[in-house]
Amino acid sequence: MAKTLNFNNVKKRYLTVTLADEAKTTLMIGTPTKAIMDDLILLQSSLETIQEDETNAEATDDLYLACAKVMSRNKGGMKISKEFLENLFDFEDIMIFFSAYMDFIGEITDAKN
Repeated sequence: MAKTLNFNNVKKRYLTVTLADEAKTTLMIGTPTKAIMDDLILLQSSLETIQEDETNAEATDDLYLACAKVMSRNKGGMKISKEFLENLFDFEDIMIFFSAYMDFIGEITDAKN
């Protein structure tokens, strides 16, 4: 008899992030969708642009927008805006988040293989 796969019962892993806002908001961030993964791949070239030219406002906007999309993919369904992150995170915070998130994705990828 064939085994049933019900995606409603699949155990998911999350990266738990506590923000430094007044409410100390805690998000349980899931793995990226294909659309978010595509954004992250494009973001790589934006990061290189930022490193070469620290005044590149468009690349910095892309970075904050990608971070908002990733953080909005949380278990609680809370929407995180680019503007919220611009007021909360400095550039170092964004880089720390993406480093931790990429490590999280790597752990999940390695665990499946």
